[in-house]
Amino acid sequence: MKEFRYPYLLFVLILFACKSYVVTNKQSQNNPVVQTEPINKEVTEIIAPYKEELEKSMNDVIGVSERELTTGSPEGTLGNLICDLCLRLGNDNYAALHNDTADFVLLNNGGFRTEMPSGEITRGKIFEIMPFENELVVVTLSIEQTVKLFEYLANKTVKNGTRKQGVPISGNVMVEILDKTPIEVLVNGIRLRGRPYKVITTDYLANGGDNMSFFLSPIKVEKLEMKLRDAILWEVENLTKQGKKVTANLDKRIRYAQ
Repeated sequence: MKEFRYPYLLFVLILFACKSYVVTNKQSQNNPVVQTEPINKEVTEIIAPYKEELEKSMNDVIGVSERELTTGSPEGTLGNLICDLCLRLGNDNYAALHNDTADFVLLNNGGFRTEMPSGEITRGKIFEIMPFENELVVVTLSIEQTVKLFEYLANKTVKNGTRKQGVPISGNVMVEILDKTPIEVLVNGIRLRGRPYKVITTDYLANGGDNMSFFLSPIKVEKLEMKLRDAILWEVENLTKQGKKVTANLDKRIRYAQ
């Protein structure tokens, strides 16, 4: 244990800790934050090369987007793109790590912090879209929790909603909604069956983020050893190597009943 060097101060702290107080006057004010000491020149010189290298890396053009991709409700082009690439790349990793296949992908629009513009895509733009260190995982849900998942999706699917409204899902799923209720759900063209379903999502959502409480009673959670941002980066760079542009469309994977 370290020696307390200021016994008088310790005495005062103990004395005050033993008393109770009532606040009789409360005032608040804004105090500007100012630099009181000069920046250490030596530290600045050490950091400079790494800062320059990082800035250059972030400004590297890694692909081209055919059109602006945005979030939306009942679906958005950005969410469709990212969910579909996560299903493909996530299942590649899942097969390699666990010799298994997930059923579909579910993410959240609130996790995408900005849109993807048309034209050149820099590495920094992908970091802007997904600034978090979210890992992809596979959550195995009971049929009861899977039904709650689609009830959540339907309830959050709002016409003319904000950027965060709507729940992006992979294109191998079709959900038809009437009065915020899912009246039909198809996974790979088949109606839900009384079996567990494996969902690729982020560790943040798997822990109940964005009020996704249905993930809190899983049968199993398995890591894919892949960050969501890295999956997006890999997809953009791979498309560029193939001479392709990044693009996505609205395909009525989530639709309102007529």
